Amino acid sequence: MSNSRSKAGAGPAAPQGSTPESSRSTLDTDGMLSEWGARLFYPIPKGKGGGGGGKLPLLTTVAAMASLMSPNEVRSRIRSTVAPGATQVMVKITGGGRGMKAITAHFRYIGRQGKEEVGGKGKTLEIEDERGEKIQGRDGLVQLADEWRVAGAYIDDDSPRREAFNIIFSMPAGTPPEAVRAATAETARELFEGHKYVFVMHEDQGAPHVHLSVRADRYDGVRLSPRKADLDRWRTVFARNLQDRGVNAVATRQPVRVANRNYRKLWEERAAGRGQLIRQRPVQRTSARALAVRADAIKAWEQIARALATSKDPADVRLAVEAVRYLAEVAPGGLTAAREAALRAGQRESDHARIADETARVRGDRGAEPIR
Repeated sequence: MSNSRSKAGAGPAAPQGSTPESSRSTLDTDGMLSEWGARLFYPIPKGKGGGGGGKLPLLTTVAAMASLMSPNEVRSRIRSTVAPGATQVMVKITGGGRGMKAITAHFRYIGRQGKEEVGGKGKTLEIEDERGEKIQGRDGLVQLADEWRVAGAYIDDDSPRREAFNIIFSMPAGTPPEAVRAATAETARELFEGHKYVFVMHEDQGAPHVHLSVRADRYDGVRLSPRKADLDRWRTVFARNLQDRGVNAVATRQPVRVANRNYRKLWEERAAGRGQLIRQRPVQRTSARALAVRADAIKAWEQIARALATSKDPADVRLAVEAVRYLAEVAPGGLTAAREAALRAGQRESDHARIADETARVRGDRGAEPIR
């Protein structure tokens, strides 16, 4: 009797072919992957307390962090990031029309209306809309503009608000153009359901890219108002649709790649193209916050690699080796070097602030001296 009672109280049996120690090891590995994967892929947004305006206002416990990502999702994201030959997708909002005059001008631009390459006056590239219908020629663009004007809230020729968003979906040279076009079409169907949009493929500048213009107002009146988190999601969806078409594409944020690139603004790109850019932007961001974010990402990578390396699963151990190799390539010197750089930057910014305060105080004192 005592025997059967002791067996019953022993709890659930371990999975066949595993020991309690290996099960515990798996749980520890999965727990660390969920926690540090969330820290890497879903960082706490900047801002004060819960009012920072980010996607995840407060993550105060390990359980809250771990609930964001499953261990297998972390494994998948790590695997795609460290995969050799993986190419980052590019999705960029390049502007938007404040009124039908600007929107129609953009239609003519992306359709190359009147250019010799499309056959001259009145001719355009083939433009596709959200219904899959093809639009071509000057008359087709006029009809398209008329439809957009009244598809939802009426759009005047000039408007104080942005009535459309112009977006580029791009991949490096060598990517099959048809894969880029098809992936963009599927991405638009997923992201902009209920909106009017058009897109057109450009292949003449080396890197195949698609220009897409989407009406801000949805049919039910809800307006598109993209933020940084939305762009990250658009890139992820675009990458997934490219992968479905055999393209080794990934969409990882800069901190995940331990990168600190300081990209030019759109106006800077255009000014540089005209040879009118006077002041060059530094290639790397060197603020204390940017370097601290980089150090946090390196720490997350190290913890993820440690968790994988202690797993009993050979596939996890192999992935740990790939993660360590990737981290050595993107972050020479590792966490120590990153933390030292962040501390130096923080001290530099503190010194600048102190000097500015002292200068302001001296000027104030001088201004307060009586006139003799």
